[in-house]
Amino acid sequence: MKRFLTEVLVFGIALSACSRNVGDTAPREFTGVWLYEFEGSTFIEGATRIPSKRPAYMKAAWLDYHPDQQRPGQFVELSDKDSYDERRRCYLIYPFIVTFIGRRTINPHGSGHMGLWASEVKPDRMTSSKPLGRPFCYGS
Repeated sequence: MKRFLTEVLVFGIALSACSRNVGDTAPREFTGVWLYEFEGSTFIEGATRIPSKRPAYMKAAWLDYHPDQQRPGQFVELSDKDSYDERRRCYLIYPFIVTFIGRRTINPHGSGHMGLWASEVKPDRMTSSKPLGRPFCYGS
């Protein structure tokens, strides 16, 4: 039994070491395009226009923010930007050009909703957020 407990402890320590997030240690400025939709929040750093095709989740970052937040970290349950468009059969994507001070983390198990995104960017302070066009759907 003692050996079993020792093995479990060693395995747990090894697993937690492998699961640590890595990324920016100091806050820095980010600028790019943010595509917000219900259960989706894709950030493309350095972009200045809406991509013609939906970016691959594992090549993009999850932006941990909601368009209706007044400050980083504020919880927003649901808003009009989280509704389904029956006519187009999709959740609308709201495009923004954003600039903010924040940090990027990379979790080996994925980031964002269902762990689909390659990394997560968390704003400490949103400097600028402007709509980059009308809400739309990819493929509709």
